[in-house]
Amino acid sequence: MRPAWPIALALACAAPAFADPPQAPADPVEARYTPAYNACLASPDGASTYGAIMCTQKELGIQDQRLNATYRKTMAELNDRQKAKLVAAQRAWIAFRDAECASYHDEDWGTMSQVVAAGCVVRMTVQRTIDLEHYPPD
Repeated sequence: MRPAWPIALALACAAPAFADPPQAPADPVEARYTPAYNACLASPDGASTYGAIMCTQKELGIQDQRLNATYRKTMAELNDRQKAKLVAAQRAWIAFRDAECASYHDEDWGTMSQVVAAGCVVRMTVQRTIDLEHYPPD
């Protein structure tokens, strides 16, 4: 009978070959969420529909401030013609975001649809901030 340790050693050495592949980079939008938001959602308070919405509303306030700061910075770099175009685009984007995210909520889908809709607003706000950081596009 052969000792078991050579087999165990061989398996241990081969384990990295069978390990999970490296994870893709984090979602750039989710990477911008505050640690407090993730902690709030993971807490017992964030486990209820009401709690998750409260967590999300607080995060939206933070992300909306970031968006507004980025918008002001971007506007400061534009001429009057460019500013007028961006103002129109921003107004249209706000209407789109609000309508898009409202479409995720329906009483037939239960209370979680409120959480999904609120999360949509946060996600789209962060994405718009990222977009404006790269405005005008190259």
